[in-house]
Amino acid sequence: MAKDKPKISLLLTGGGARAAYQVGVLKAISEWYPRVHHSPFAIYCGTSAGAINAISIASYASCFRLGVKKLEWIWSRLHSRRIFAASSLGMSSYLLGQGMARLQSSYHERPPFGLLNNRPLRHLLNQVNNYQRLETQIAAGNLHGISITASSYKSGHSVSFFQGQKEIREWDRAKSKGRRAMLTTDHLMASSAIPLVFPATRIGRAYYGDGSIHQLAPLRPSLKMGADKILIIDLINQKLQQADQTSAPGLAALGGHLMDTIFSDTLTADLENLSRTNSLLASLPQDARREQGMRVIEHVHLYPSESFEPLARRYYSHLPPMARALMRLTGLSPRDDAAITSYILFEPAYVRALIKMGYDDAQEKEAILRNFLN
Repeated sequence: MAKDKPKISLLLTGGGARAAYQVGVLKAISEWYPRVHHSPFAIYCGTSAGAINAISIASYASCFRLGVKKLEWIWSRLHSRRIFAASSLGMSSYLLGQGMARLQSSYHERPPFGLLNNRPLRHLLNQVNNYQRLETQIAAGNLHGISITASSYKSGHSVSFFQGQKEIREWDRAKSKGRRAMLTTDHLMASSAIPLVFPATRIGRAYYGDGSIHQLAPLRPSLKMGADKILIIDLINQKLQQADQTSAPGLAALGGHLMDTIFSDTLTADLENLSRTNSLLASLPQDARREQGMRVIEHVHLYPSESFEPLARRYYSHLPPMARALMRLTGLSPRDDAAITSYILFEPAYVRALIKMGYDDAQEKEAILRNFLN
């Protein structure tokens, strides 16, 4: 990797099944490069489902198109049963086990709570990921760094576990830490453990959940690892008009707002902060910037052109019957409360539709993206 070449960071946010949209964007970008071209990204930062995508792409930093093809192959063949125990027996026995564990004496260690058993996801990640490839790509200079962010239930901090070149230092900021680690499936399971939906994962002596929960500064891992440019692929449409809510919000409306807040609101604030800082730095002379060790960080924020909810309503019947029944028991309608359904609908038809949407959006922004990446 040329030392004078700007380091471009790929930032992939979380969003459950919605992360298939990111695959479509990356597919479009990969087609603009030769078949055996290395990745245009030197740094990868992922949270929740975005972390799973980041690991897969970073493992093939020396051959970008191959990594994207593998990622698309995995996503387009996903079923809910590959993510969580979706059968009647599997779901009922898991929930029964959760209930029985909480009737035991307090000196018995209770398992972390989650409505869905995501053990199948662990098996899938162990099958498709070769974590040793990350260290190989780093040693070859194809990969500068990769971070996976999870939230510590013990400290309440956002912890970014990173792997990369030796010059990357650990960091400690308000509610945010960066810790060097050899990334494994445990880090991905922790980062993608959506609260209440999937159980927390233990790393060391602490339990960790979805990385979006306490992530007050989503751009920080990219900046701390030395990014000069950041491409953000968000999973929340930023320009949709809010529905006219004339009645009191129910469980579904509250759940949808909470999910969107967890996965997006802090990113919006962080981007506003970055824009203000860039404007301030742009007014300073080059010498003054160099003396302070500060630089303008270019960024492109890409997000869906359409809402995912109509697609979730169209394909909600593909959701396993037991999953639909469980949602109804908690007061949710899989079809009408599509905002929540869109996060857990890991079914081929829905996933392929999201990949196509991401591909089309990237093609529409081709001029902007090409100029940014080049």
